[in-house]
Amino acid sequence: MVCLKIGNFLFSPKLIPTLLTIFLVPILASLGLWQLDRADQKREIDNGVMQAQAMEALDLNTFIDNDNMKEANFSKEFYRSASLSGRYDTDHQYLLDNRTYKGQAGYHVLTPFLLDNTSQSIIINRGWIKYKGTRENIPDITITKNTINIKGVMKKQGRAIVLNSVDDTDKLKTNYPKLIQSIQLSKLAEDLAKSNTAKENMQLLPIIIELDKADKTGFIRDWQPYYGSIDKHNAYALQWFAFAGILLFLFIKLNTKRIEL
Repeated sequence: MVCLKIGNFLFSPKLIPTLLTIFLVPILASLGLWQLDRADQKREIDNGVMQAQAMEALDLNTFIDNDNMKEANFSKEFYRSASLSGRYDTDHQYLLDNRTYKGQAGYHVLTPFLLDNTSQSIIINRGWIKYKGTRENIPDITITKNTINIKGVMKKQGRAIVLNSVDDTDKLKTNYPKLIQSIQLSKLAEDLAKSNTAKENMQLLPIIIELDKADKTGFIRDWQPYYGSIDKHNAYALQWFAFAGILLFLFIKLNTKRIEL
């Protein structure tokens, strides 16, 4: 192995520690760079969210009328406020289970909204209601079927979503409101299309609207702002760089000896 003498010190590393250091330090450093790259990606998303929030409300009925119905058409509109004209499909609602508010268990009420003068519908998250001890004891969530105007914020569908009523009891398969564990818009669209009581063949748009806090057709709406976790990624990057630095320091320290001249 290489021996390097600097003043009263002799650096003489052994083979295995040298190979481990050569292998591990670049990996740790690359993990730090990857976290910095993730922070940059989140920073771009943050900028997009802030720009969307600063824009005036999108008239969703007009937007849909111009054939903007695919998810790709909405990708630049997420987190932007929107105005909608139409009516609630109060006969086919869903209760998103395991939602908490101030430590209390409950549901989010998801109601399809039929956009006026279109063949499109959209899921409206009308907010949180309290769990009342049993799954059968559901609060009254009916709402007017008259044509109304509402406002909200456009959100994308979350990850790892499954409509549990597909594999649940016959009661959940046939009766509304249906209890679900999470949201998958494609499954909701299939479920609505198969409903025996559905009177209209409305296509479900690939986004969700979080109802405006001031709207009187909703429940408790303590919507959380978008957090890009930029600081978290920067902290992780610093951590990986520190590990690489510590490993390199220990390698030098443990393989360097003072010699007598």
